Amino acid sequence: MRALLVWLALTSSAQAQEFIDAEHALNDEDFYRLVACAAPPMDACQKQIVKWDKADLSVGITKMDRAYLGGKAKRAQAALARAIQEVNSAGSAINLRRDDKNPDIEILFLDIPRGGEIRGSGFTRLEGTPISAAGVRVFVSESSILKAVIIFTPALQIRAYESAMLEEITQGLGFLTDIGGTFYETRSIFSQSSNALTKLGKQDIMALGQHYPAR
Repeated sequence: MRALLVWLALTSSAQAQEFIDAEHALNDEDFYRLVACAAPPMDACQKQIVKWDKADLSVGITKMDRAYLGGKAKRAQAALARAIQEVNSAGSAINLRRDDKNPDIEILFLDIPRGGEIRGSGFTRLEGTPISAAGVRVFVSESSILKAVIIFTPALQIRAYESAMLEEITQGLGFLTDIGGTFYETRSIFSQSSNALTKLGKQDIMALGQHYPAR
């Protein structure tokens, strides 16, 4: 049996965020390698490149605790619809479709205290592991992604839902390292220090297309 690993990436508001600083513009190849395999500019990869073996993927909200009922739930649903549309319009091979029953990429809105541990996820490997505002966990076998789980907590402010939803879904496609520094705060969904963007940046689209070339 092949070893099963859990890889993770967290939103910019998380304390344990994995990121690499880039204070200036990166060329496309350095940008891609940074977000895809944690390679500092002009340096070697620090992580394995991982990706889905299929391009047609389902994504959906499979759990929403009572703490989110009302305005937060409506905002979450709208954020997911926009994120799906944004990824699908990027021109890569990836096609996302909504499925709240048994999706490839599961989204959980859990009532977890800030800085607490994951509880009630339904995934044994995730239970008891720390989480801050939000994050994505990716189950990997060799270089293939088998499942992605996105977790939101009440610590994430509602105004950040659109940006965080798009970021976590995109990271769940295999981009598990964020970009530190101020330059990319207004240029990339992978910015470690900002939740300002609600659309993919120019180099985000490039990276997605390089990871999953259009057929």
